[in-house]
Amino acid sequence: MDKSKAAADAVKLINQAKEDSNLQPLMIKAVCSFFDFMKGKELSQADRLFLHYLANQAGLPQYYYPMLNIGEYVDEEVTLQTFSNYINESSLIVGEGVMLHRYQKELLERFKRGKRNRIFLSASTSFGKTFLIYEIVRKMNYTNIAFVFPTLSLLSENLFKIHLLPEYKWVKDNYVIHTLSDKEEISGRNLFIFTPERFLSFLDKNKEIYLDFVFVDEIYKLDNGFIIDEVSQENERDVAYRIALHELLKNPNVDSLLAGPYIALPTEDNQFSFKTFLDYYDFVVVNYNHYEIVNKVEVFVKTASNIKIDNTFHLTFTNKTKSDRVVQLVTQLLNRGENAIVYCSTKASTEKYAKFLIGENDYIKDIDSEEVFRLTNHIDSLFANGKGTQWIVSKALKKGIGIHHGSVPKYIQQEIISLFNQNILKILICTTTITEGVNTTAKNVIVLSGKKGTKDLKKFDAQNIEGRAGRFMQHYQGRVFILDKKFADRMNEEDELLQHKFFDKNIDKNDVDIVLSDSNYLTTEQENRRKQLESIKESGIMPKACFEEFKTISYDDKIYLYNTITRFSTTDHEKITELIRRYIGQRKSYFPGLELICQTIRPIIKNDKLRYYVENGNNQSGNCYLVGMISAFISKGFSGSANYYIRKEQDVDKGVRRAADFVFNMLRYQVVKYFGLFNLLYKQFEATRKDVNVDEVNGIEALLLRLEYSADTRLGRRVSDIGASFNVVKYYDIKENNPNNNEIVGEYYNQLDDYEKYNITKINQIL
Repeated sequence: MDKSKAAADAVKLINQAKEDSNLQPLMIKAVCSFFDFMKGKELSQADRLFLHYLANQAGLPQYYYPMLNIGEYVDEEVTLQTFSNYINESSLIVGEGVMLHRYQKELLERFKRGKRNRIFLSASTSFGKTFLIYEIVRKMNYTNIAFVFPTLSLLSENLFKIHLLPEYKWVKDNYVIHTLSDKEEISGRNLFIFTPERFLSFLDKNKEIYLDFVFVDEIYKLDNGFIIDEVSQENERDVAYRIALHELLKNPNVDSLLAGPYIALPTEDNQFSFKTFLDYYDFVVVNYNHYEIVNKVEVFVKTASNIKIDNTFHLTFTNKTKSDRVVQLVTQLLNRGENAIVYCSTKASTEKYAKFLIGENDYIKDIDSEEVFRLTNHIDSLFANGKGTQWIVSKALKKGIGIHHGSVPKYIQQEIISLFNQNILKILICTTTITEGVNTTAKNVIVLSGKKGTKDLKKFDAQNIEGRAGRFMQHYQGRVFILDKKFADRMNEEDELLQHKFFDKNIDKNDVDIVLSDSNYLTTEQENRRKQLESIKESGIMPKACFEEFKTISYDDKIYLYNTITRFSTTDHEKITELIRRYIGQRKSYFPGLELICQTIRPIIKNDKLRYYVENGNNQSGNCYLVGMISAFISKGFSGSANYYIRKEQDVDKGVRRAADFVFNMLRYQVVKYFGLFNLLYKQFEATRKDVNVDEVNGIEALLLRLEYSADTRLGRRVSDIGASFNVVKYYDIKENNPNNNEIVGEYYNQLDDYEKYNITKINQIL
């Protein structure tokens, strides 16, 4: 890069962007590239003055400090321009130690007191959307707020942020933080942090909640076609997102910010159903998709022996196979002291490439880290096949490599991300889980595939993956090394438009969609079905409460299940009673009761895997597989489930993946949903039969809480949300159940390993 030309180009674009705001993204790119060129160089007084000017003109004073590492430096020569810089910077300061960039401030200023504020924001991954919502809350001084995130990991990340970072202390001081779906006595000022599923569960128990402001992240998940999933299948998350949005926006006065990355926006020529949804709820569209606050440089790693990156960095390769080139690329980045995310299409391929990197030739040396040693000892004690074989996640960690996919337990995922962001781990091999709003400090992204599992990536997915290269406030520029031409093809495709089923008259809708859709967006046939469903609800065929909860399940399925329960024999009722008694009294399973529930819900199960576990089983015990799997989880948590599969598969890696798929995807969502519906209908029937209030009927709530949170107490559930292993959750359960017995609590604590004790120390900072 020629310094003089790059500086001239940046100034030229700054001046042009003042006349034409459409040039602002190009202007930011030019300024960002110039700062990247100057970073690390010895700066003269003239350089400093010029860089200070550029940063302020670009609307990003953060480029100048703290990113340039100039310390407490103050311009020696105070001119009209530098005075203007200081005034501009002060206008972007919104709290102690908190400075926005210009484009965040523009969005913040759209929120005005005394009027309804509803904004849909589509922006690049580096924009800082989540950071901004707290400043909106601070400015508007809302009383009751809901933040809806797609994953429990993001829920946990925000809890840590609020409780541990000094700049968020005002949130903790002013609001009661809620993350559980329990029935609550709501008063004062409240912040609810939920996933869509958790919000709907909370709503079932708390009918009257009045919110001032709602933030929904990753809004694209309301469209099944945009949900990142390895397998082509109907995903129920889109239903939960749509219903949660419907409930959140019911109050016509609630303010709202809906956000997502790189979502194609409507024009006059493409008035699609998502645009209809935005108009229906009176949202203003704000587009910052092209504002890459961290510049991205694409490098195509094909078959060349030498690739010039810049004047100081040349890649060299001696082999042409993909696996060898990945190893050589990673090794050269490590030699430069740089880190990288490696994107793979499947969970199995993340583990395959980790094995390539570990290799037999000692490409990458073991790292010397107390934190990693503590974590790997913990992992090795949990998962083994009895032959000394280690889980690949543990083996990779010892080499400074993190593996991140949906079958790694959440608390281990969190620890791996933390170690990567601390620069203890240099390489993070992942699937699309890394695009789910996880914040990392990666300078480089290495892309190995243009797919997500068996599906082609959308352009939207590819942009999201590229967006992980470079982190604002740490890098000016991120690099994307592309080893699959199909990925580049995805980047060049036409944008696909987001759709909202409730607002599309020309799309098939099931009963769940029909009930919540406006009549204007239903066909005549669908409208007739809607009237039929309303008639069924009013018919008295079962209590109205049964229709109003578990909104993701159809009326027909609820009625079928309710009618099945009404035909229970005296022996059947005794089985459920004994199940409740044994779990509450001894925290033990009762196989006949579990088997009865499994067979009762079997005809309405939609998930193929879950149906298989219910329809098939052990002939000797006479129970379906699901009964044994639930029982193993109750007694030994995730590690119990994992070791069951490890023995079955005779393979540690496959065994842990299968167990994680069951526990984190099936048990906590599917099983809890169907068992929860059974509990609701059973209690409603019993209340009617005995002519008592439904609250007087015992149900399986305690069992449901264990399945969802791995916990039996409120404290244990809070800890589970923060991010804790099964043994740590159990420690807090024991602590809450024995508040005055330090001996019992201490005895259990002494049995924990070093990682679990460290985990408790971390969690206590929040509790």
